[in-house]
Parts: sequence; structure tokens; C-alpha cells
Amino acid sequence: MAAGLGFKDFITGEVLTAADVDGYLMQGIWVFANATARDAAVTSPQEGNACYLKDTDVIQVYTGSAWAAQSASNPISANIVDAKGDLIAATAADTVARLGVGSNGQLLTADSTAATGMKWASLSGSGFTLISDTTYSAVSSQSVNSVFSATYRNYKMFISVTGTTAAQSSLRLRASGSDNSSSNYGQEADFASGSRTTGSSWQLMRIDNGRGGTAVIDMINPFATDNTYFNNQSLGADDTNVDAQYIAGRTTVTDSYDGFTIFPQSGTITGRITIYGYGI
Repeated sequence: MAAGLGFKDFITGEVLTAADVDGYLMQGIWVFANATARDAAVTSPQEGNACYLKDTDVIQVYTGSAWAAQSASNPISANIVDAKGDLIAATAADTVARLGVGSNGQLLTADSTAATGMKWASLSGSGFTLISDTTYSAVSSQSVNSVFSATYRNYKMFISVTGTTAAQSSLRLRASGSDNSSSNYGQEADFASGSRTTGSSWQLMRIDNGRGGTAVIDMINPFATDNTYFNNQSLGADDTNVDAQYIAGRTTVTDSYDGFTIFPQSGTITGRITIYGYGI
């Protein structure tokens, strides 16, 4: 097939030669209902022939051996995507395909076994992910259930407490909706000097009338059937002073827990509990 000759303004009476037909008229894009209709009409396609298929809304070019959808120099057809969030990815050299949108919260991850070399995947247990965010007001205790699981080994917790009376606030682990109130919480509190105790809860922070503080806690291994470790850095208040303390402890039993409860020795508390999971 001859190379395209571009545009020519024919005049009345001018003879249309075979070269004119090949160079001008045969360079357009044919329109067919589908590939079957194209193959029936064009039994000997030539390199450079182009057609439009109405059933798929695709422009194809004959390469000399096959019909190819969109050459590398042409724009990618918009019909390759079907839904909001779909991506176009390479499956091989000069070859593209649709990667359907993932679910809310999933991340795009490289995967050599996937057709497009990528996949949508949920965040694995190695991430740092918000698990729970709870506010509470004027309660005698606040429980948080079903926040520890096999998905994460460790948890970072931020707890704020304001109390109506001067008291020590505390934390107990719980499983299946029930507190472990047995005397199996070992801890050591570091003020000016350390003191090692065992009791039925871990110290959280000192609170005072209308005042309180915050605690930043690492809860290690609570869901596994093993000892649970508790690292708490808190800033609280007693009647006249500010209490900054570090409290570390572990359970003396190897039970599995899925939640916890915080409570004051007296009065009610108001505050917020935010929990993140991290670590495999």
C-alpha cells in the first residue's frame, strides 16, 4: 500500500488516478460494527490500514500481521476504564490493562504474580493503624472491648483523664467483656525512687478535683496467650503538685485479653481513649 499523500483539493473534471485513490482516498478510518464485520469486508488488510469498531469503541491499526488496538504513539482509549478509581497499568512492553479500583482503606501494592504487576491489598499487621477512639464523660469506669486481636501484637494508647475527686486512676485488662480483677498485675513505679508492687490493676495516673492528666501507654502482647507488658508514661496531678511518672509492669499470668477498663479509686472521670495497633 502506498504511503499517504496528505490532502488534495480536486477540481471539477480532474481524472482520479489509481495513485490518487491509494494515496488519498484509502487513508481514512473505516467504521465496522465489530471485528467479524471488519474481517469480512477487508480480506487482505495492508499495513497502516485503520478501523473503528463500534461494539468496543476502539481504533485499531493493522501492523502488517495483525490488528492492534492503539499503537504506542496513540492516546490510550478512555473505554479501558470502567469505574471511578480504576487505574491503567502495563502488563508488558507497550501493553496496558485496567486495574480495577480497590476497597476503601486498601493500599496499592506491587505483586509480580498479578497480571498488572500490582494489586490492592488491606494494610498488614505491620502498620500503625487507628483501632479505636472513644470519649467518655462523668463515668465511674470506662471499658473498651474487642480492640486487641491477632492482627497486631502491640498497641499504642493515649488516655486522658479528668476526675471529680483526688484519686489514683487505674487500668485493668479484660477478656470477653469481663475485667481481670485478680491480683496478678506486677508493676514498678519510678518517681524519685522505684517501688515494686503486685495488685489487681496497673496505675494509670493521679487525678484531682476537676484536674487530671494524660498517659501514653505501650501495651505489649495483650491478645496472645502470654504475659502482657505495660509501659506507661503519665503526667497527672495530686492535691497540690504535678505527678510525672513512669510505670512498667507485666501480668503474672499468661492469659489472652481483648480489651481493658480504666477507673478511679473514687468519683467519676471524663476523658478520651485513642488506640493504635502496630507491629506484627
